[in-house]
This record gives sequence, structure tokens and C-alpha cells, in this order.
Amino acid sequence: MGVRQGLVVDEPLPAFGSGPLLLILAIAPAVFAVGAVLFGQAPTAAGVLIGAALLSPGLALVDAQFISDALEASRPELMVPPSLAAVTPASGAYILLAGHLVTALAGLLAVGRAGADPDSDYFAALDATASATGRRRAVGWALAAGALSVVGLLLPPFRSDNAFIVARDLIASPSLVMYGGLLIALTVLMGGVAAAADPRPPMARGIAIGLFLALAWLVVPQLAAIAAVDWLHFERGAPLLALLPVGLLAVVLFFSGSDTAEQKEITLDASPLHVVTGVLGVLTGAATLFGAFGALLVVNTGGDQPESYANRQLLPAGILIILLGAGLFTRWAGAVRPAFVIALGAVAVVGLASLDAAFTGTAANSLSLGMPVAVTDYRVGAAAWFVVAALVLAGAAAVVAVVAGGAERDDVDLSRRVFHTRYAVPAGGAVLFAIGAFASPMIKAPGFTAPGIFTEFRLTSWGLLIGLVVVVAAAVIAALARPARAAALLLGAAIVAGVHLLEFPMTSDRAADAQPGTGTWLSLACLVALLVASVAAATDPSRHEEAE
Repeated sequence: MGVRQGLVVDEPLPAFGSGPLLLILAIAPAVFAVGAVLFGQAPTAAGVLIGAALLSPGLALVDAQFISDALEASRPELMVPPSLAAVTPASGAYILLAGHLVTALAGLLAVGRAGADPDSDYFAALDATASATGRRRAVGWALAAGALSVVGLLLPPFRSDNAFIVARDLIASPSLVMYGGLLIALTVLMGGVAAAADPRPPMARGIAIGLFLALAWLVVPQLAAIAAVDWLHFERGAPLLALLPVGLLAVVLFFSGSDTAEQKEITLDASPLHVVTGVLGVLTGAATLFGAFGALLVVNTGGDQPESYANRQLLPAGILIILLGAGLFTRWAGAVRPAFVIALGAVAVVGLASLDAAFTGTAANSLSLGMPVAVTDYRVGAAAWFVVAALVLAGAAAVVAVVAGGAERDDVDLSRRVFHTRYAVPAGGAVLFAIGAFASPMIKAPGFTAPGIFTEFRLTSWGLLIGLVVVVAAAVIAALARPARAAALLLGAAIVAGVHLLEFPMTSDRAADAQPGTGTWLSLACLVALLVASVAAATDPSRHEEAE
């Protein structure tokens, strides 16, 4: 109603015919809730209204930008200003805010049971004294999904060729949009965790669906605009990264159990240390992703932003760490933990290379003393500090995981250690390949000298050394480990080698006429050997003896 009424006086046309889409998105939570009631799922309907209500304050702040200064809104699905002439808010903007207020009120009524009969199933489903059986696996996936969605919300939603629709990241947006977006990001993360932890499956499903439908009001029109308008371009996949994890969480919760004894199947007695490690792991992955999408260097004078290459590999590293961290909330936490600890080496390999690029770019050699001095043209960007945070969190996660592993080994008979030729042989080959993979240059180009372990030793070299030690240690320990544990160790080492292998395809643009170096081919060989060894360990017939 508010959009149709007009958000500003003499409102400019939108970039495309968005009216039907916006109408569908606006009524989707209410329609879904009514449908759930008609199918006898009133608790799920209440959850949908609650989930949508959680995002209402943030969405209201974002949409309030049309009252503050519509020219700064950058919402092509609503209007595209033809000039910088001032515009006056119309009644539609206030109606739009009223709609968010009504959504919040509906959620509050749903939480308060909305006058339901105390003897009804709906009233019982919302009883706060219901069983609070733990749902740690779902919470882990909620943390992972929320972290990915937050990254998507922080990034620019698109790239624009129109001077009147400015593509900004969240931090650079106008105050109302920035604070509203941050509130949305926080609500998506906390709301997803709250839904996953709810011991009442119908409510959990409904809240997750409500979060997804409410977030779609902001994100789906961005995707539609990119698809329909030739001067808008897909940039880093931010809208998909923001929306899809929340949708996947809703799907996971929808099929995660029922009110019956099936609910016990998702009840997990994960070690508290595994839970702490999982939280640290998800935070590590999130910080790594922030470092991947941010700027390592910022121009002080406001000129063109230099291209960041060194932090591009943080993207696959962050995603894998988040997934492994989420796995620590499941019943398979003990099997996932070795892979997680070893995979943290990938954060060190790429993170230290990113910091090397950032700090080298802000310093130069003094002609008189040969000492580094600050360069006034550049300063370290926010991405570098996220990388520092990721390295600190990774170290903390590794320590807690090792403590958790030590507690498990107290119950294991270590005297039965044997040398497993089945997977020790390919693991030994991986060790030989790893030495060359991390010591040899990944990129060859005229005039380009890559940092290494034995030559041009720099901060990046410490990351390479850590990666080499981690892979070699994993392979050696795996040769004497039980098959399941060995498979996890070797898989973690394969993640480190695989992320290292991506240096050429993801960063070769930094050097003209670049070609794969010896390290690239040896990294590929190392990765293949580690995967072969991991599969050999996972399929070892003796793995069944571990349970005895």
C-alpha cells in the first residue's frame, strides 16, 4: 500500500516494473501464516509472524531513509532519481513504516498467544515450560548460516553505472540504512540461533521461515533489479550470500524433527569443549570472510581503490572453516575435530600473506637508513584487521580443540598404535609433494619474485612454513592413527593444500604474463595424494574395530 501510494511527492519511476513483486513480498508472511493455520499448523503460523516481526525494526530503519533523504536510499526497485533536486516525503513512506509496525505488533501478539484458549494445542505449543532438550546441531548450522548472511548484508548489493543509484557497502551507507542494516544482520544471526535452539519444532520452523520471508523484502528486489536492468551488475554475490543461508536454515529446521519421539534423534550430547570450539570456528570463518571481501589498502587521498589480490583466497578458506565449525555441533564432532584443527592452517597460510600485502603496501625503504617508513598515500584497510582477528580466533579454536582431543584420548588405548600401510604410503607421497608445494613459487612472471621459505623470506613465508608443517604433521600422525581419525586429519591437510593451490587461479592477475609455477603443480599433486590417502583411510576395513 505504501509503495503504491508513493514514497515521495512526484515520485520518479523505479528501474523496472517492481510493483507485483513488492506486493507479493509484502504479503508473503501473512499469507504463509494464514495457510499454516488452514492446514492445522497454528504454532508454525505463530513462528512465521514472530520471525517476520524480528526483522521489522531493522527494515523500518532502512525504509525510513525515504523520509530522511530519499536521494541517498539507493533502492532501484522503488525509485531512480533523475537529478539531485530535493524531494519531499509522501504519505506512502509513512504507510510503509506503519506496515513494519503492524508486522512487529502481530509478532508480539503471537508470542503472547493472541488470546488463545488455554486448553488449545496452540497455547500448549507456546508454553515456555515445554521441554528444553538441546538442539546443538541445529544451532551450529544456524551460526554458520547467520555468519554467511551477515557477510552478504555487509557487502554492496550490486555495482551501478547510474550516478543516482550509488552502490555502497553497509558501513558506507547513510546512517539510517547503516544502523538498520546492522540491526538486520544482528537479528538474522541471533534470530536464527534462537529458532534453532527452540525445542518446539513447529515454532522453530516458523521463525526461520518468517526470517527468510522478511529478509526477502530487502534482498529479492535487488536480485530482480540486477536481472532486469542493464546498468546494474552482480557484484560478489552479496544478495545471494545474504538470503540463501537463511533459506537453507529454514529447510534444515523444517525437516529436522517433529513433536514426537523423532525429536530425540536430533538431541545431541556434544562435549562443551566441542561447542566452544565450534563457536570459535564459526567466528574464525566469519572474520576470514570479512577479510576476503574488505580492502587491504585504503587510499588516503580518496583516489581509486587499489585492487586486493592477496586476500582472495580467504573466501574458500572462510567458507570451509565455517562448515567444519558447524560440524562440531553435531554427533560427529569427534570425527570432524581433527579435520577442523588441521584446516585452520589454511587461515594462517592465506592470512599472513594478506597481512604481508597490506603492511608492505603502507611502507617503503628509506634511502638513508634502509628502515621501513610510512607511505602517506595508503593506510591499512579494515580487511587487514579482520584477518588479524581471524588469526587470533583460529589460534584460540586450535587450543580448545586440542584440549578436547586430549580429553578424548584419555579413554583410548594408545598402546594399539600400528603403522597403516594402506594410507601411509599415499600420505608419505603427499609429504614429499608438500615440501615442494610450499617451498616453490606458485606464480611465474617476468620481473615477479614470489616470497618463499628458502628465498625472499617475508611475513608470507611464515604462513607457507606453517602450512608445510601442518600438512606434514597431519600426514605423519595419520599414518599411525585409527582409520577414521586418519581420514579426518588427511582431509584437513587436503583443505590446506587445496586453498594453497588456488593462489594461481585467484591471484595471478597481480602479475603480467603470469604462468603456473612449480609450486602450483606440486600443490595439485599433494592435494590428490592427500585425498587418495583420506579415502583409503575412510574405507579401511579395520575402521569398524574402533567401536569395540
